[in-house]
Amino acid sequence: MAPGKKTNTKPKRAGGRRANYAPLAHTVGTRKYLPLGWIMWTGWIMFGLLALVMVIEIFASAQAGHYVDIIGAMIMTGLFSWMFWLFGTSRLKDL
Repeated sequence: MAPGKKTNTKPKRAGGRRANYAPLAHTVGTRKYLPLGWIMWTGWIMFGLLALVMVIEIFASAQAGHYVDIIGAMIMTGLFSWMFWLFGTSRLKDL
């Protein structure tokens, strides 16, 4: 190589111009609502089960006549469902 000659430092991308602008596979379709990585899957399953248990608690409290417990169970169901949604839609990758 001759001194003073510039080289192209950018690596060539394969697949053509259109492939360079294509969205990532995990951000399209139903995959964008599923976790990415084992840490996110663990939290998604944990908070999903907790939200399910709290929904069951709403009906169990209503059947037992503990109407004040229903309010707490509804609040906790909302919070656990929100965490379930966040773990499912976050794009944090494992380290």
